[in-house]
Amino acid sequence: MPAPTRPDITPLPSPDGDRKLTLSLPAAVLRQLRQRMADEDTTLRALVLEALQQAGYAVPEAEIRDRRRPRQAA
Repeated sequence: MPAPTRPDITPLPSPDGDRKLTLSLPAAVLRQLRQRMADEDTTLRALVLEALQQAGYAVPEAEIRDRRRPRQAA
């Protein structure tokens, strides 16, 4: 049986803003994600959105960004 195909997906702005998602991951996967977050100085949100975009989901580039506040110099 051939794999199902997805129709072209057009990114739509979220009129309602972000929604929370809670999930459980294997400990080894979470360690890898945390290491990548540290290596790339990014957030879990950005990594997940990037992965979803690469998997074919409609994720606007503007959403794949680090939304943390800039750190103040000490």
